[in-house]
Amino acid sequence: MTILLIGGTGKTAVRLARFLQNNNHQFLLASRRGQSAAPAGMPAVRFDWMDKASWKEAFKYRSAAGEDVRAIYLMEPLVAEPWKPMNEFIDYARQEQGVGRFVLVAGTSSQPGKPGMGMVWQHFMDTGVDYAVLRPSWFMENLSEEAPSGLIKDLSRIFTACGEGKIPFVSATDIAAVAYRALTDAKPHNCDHRILGPELLTYDGIAQKLSIALGREIQHVSLSGEDRYQSLVTAGVSAYYARLLTNLEAAAAMGFEAHLNDEVEKVTGRPPKTFDVFAQENRAHWI
Repeated sequence: MTILLIGGTGKTAVRLARFLQNNNHQFLLASRRGQSAAPAGMPAVRFDWMDKASWKEAFKYRSAAGEDVRAIYLMEPLVAEPWKPMNEFIDYARQEQGVGRFVLVAGTSSQPGKPGMGMVWQHFMDTGVDYAVLRPSWFMENLSEEAPSGLIKDLSRIFTACGEGKIPFVSATDIAAVAYRALTDAKPHNCDHRILGPELLTYDGIAQKLSIALGREIQHVSLSGEDRYQSLVTAGVSAYYARLLTNLEAAAAMGFEAHLNDEVEKVTGRPPKTFDVFAQENRAHWI
């Protein structure tokens, strides 16, 4: 069985690919840039949610072992009503290509049938495919691999509208570890996994931990929702995505993310990574 990883150059997909590679599972990365964006030694094809002609390319690929794609890892495209092309692709993969298992990355607020990834989740249940829906909290790696990394490095500051909201930050490696089990376990999970880190942290707490790891003061600058939105747009973020991020941060400020569980350990057999360990591992990004 070959496992197709859509969003193949993203934080979780690349880490998931390493798990698959290390355990001798066949996989194929799929992204808009195809092989040119793939890590060395990892097979890839071009895939664009909005270009149906690209969908069939993944299924033309044959691994060295001659195995067809039979499971797919899904990341949503940043487009309006993303569930529409996703559900159409799921039907194509299921009905015309014989794919029987799907693992979807959704947000913590997703619920079956609700606009967003809830519509894809509902589609899984309606069609009877084997599935898992991953609902991770906020990625630790957003601080090391996205725009905040440069602000921490150059300005020693983090800007958010999260206020004093507590968040169970989780490592993309732990998300990938859960995804690996959901894709490769003999018994399908057919459920959702809310994937959370091991501790609740405010951004002030994150700043304190980074200050200790880096040996210099890092400050969290708390913004109003409107100021946060405007700053993102000014930085070049699309209005759609800027509003999405701002709304997520406003919800966190109200306590929406303040939950803990043992899901990572239950699924993978080991506890999730702490932020202190993550900060030490990633010091080079901020120095």
